[in-house]
Amino acid sequence: MKLKYFLISFFLFLFNIVSSQLMITEVYFNTPFNEKLWFSKKENGVATGEFLEAYKHHRGEFIEIYNYSDKDIYLNNWYIQDYIGTFRLPHDKLIKSGQFMVIAYSTIHTQPPYLTEFPALFPTTAGKESQIILQDQIILRNKHENVKLMYSFNGFSAVNKSEVRWEYRAEPPTNFVSNVWMHPNEFYAVNSIQYNPDPNFNNTQNNDGDTYNNYKATPNPLDATYKPAIQSYESLVMNDFQDNYAYLDWTDNVTDLVDKTCPINIETVSQPADTSDTDAGHNCFSYDEAGNMVFSADCSGKSAPLSKMSSGYSADELEAIKNSIIISPNPTKASDSYNVNITWSGPALDKINNIQIFNSSATTVYGFSPGAGVNTTSFNLQNQLPGSFVANFTLSTGQVISKNILKW
Repeated sequence: MKLKYFLISFFLFLFNIVSSQLMITEVYFNTPFNEKLWFSKKENGVATGEFLEAYKHHRGEFIEIYNYSDKDIYLNNWYIQDYIGTFRLPHDKLIKSGQFMVIAYSTIHTQPPYLTEFPALFPTTAGKESQIILQDQIILRNKHENVKLMYSFNGFSAVNKSEVRWEYRAEPPTNFVSNVWMHPNEFYAVNSIQYNPDPNFNNTQNNDGDTYNNYKATPNPLDATYKPAIQSYESLVMNDFQDNYAYLDWTDNVTDLVDKTCPINIETVSQPADTSDTDAGHNCFSYDEAGNMVFSADCSGKSAPLSKMSSGYSADELEAIKNSIIISPNPTKASDSYNVNITWSGPALDKINNIQIFNSSATTVYGFSPGAGVNTTSFNLQNQLPGSFVANFTLSTGQVISKNILKW
């Protein structure tokens, strides 16, 4: 009884998908090819001649994936995994919106005649070679297997996006057909596991305790009877990015983009005090050749040495001002109606002369000049494209602090 319960629970998530853009829609694992699972010839313990007969058993196996987002997707960071193998999908391969791709087993590390030409086994795929990916890292087992479509974030965390599992108590009956390569239509006589949104087709358990997908049908590589509905790419990936990139401090990382400095020396151009009118207040200014003000100071009625003038806020003071500026919610999303609130207090109070928000095209989408005592402003990004925005805060000294705002 314990074993039966285990087998039932093991298949609760057959053809499971979780906020994915791609999913597995078909798996073909018990082929009619050679069922000889041993090595034919060996010399000094090394397989030779007919090569490894065991590998022939897996010719014709394939895993089909489908892009049900409304955007074309490159397959970098995607990979297929089973109990013992991993195959990373080609990073430069593009799967279009509403398009299928087949990952087919092939002994691609050997020389002809052992190279499997997938369209020769499944003639309906002829002319669609650009949608066929050959691999020899994933070998599907007939008795039990767990095939996962995984996505890796930054090469660290990985998320299981779609999976297909099956479990038989005993090895399933053979589908072997003699000389099947001469009769490729025989491959269509062996049913494959296929996606079906009807929960009644999720899994079945027979009297022998075997658990398997109840929807098996004639193989249909690069097509499907049932397809997931096309969905918005942004809505599919939003939770992933929030869950897997939440550790990033967007307000700090923007400095790498906005405040990038070149390792060159720029001559400082100074303006000493005008002493012709000793009764009027005067400021001394210093600029670099790019026109950026380095500092200003009150030097009324006298010429003060520039080395003794104030050079604006120190690095620590600027950091304190920056930390006291709060942008929320960040990222902003549909559930927030794309509203953004900026508040500042403490070290930043009465030190901000101007606020400008720029989109990725360097176009100003919002501007605000706070008066004395003002410490908050709000704006809306509803009509802006999703992406990154830069908030520039110009201080009373002419120095600029930048922060990043994200819109999903």
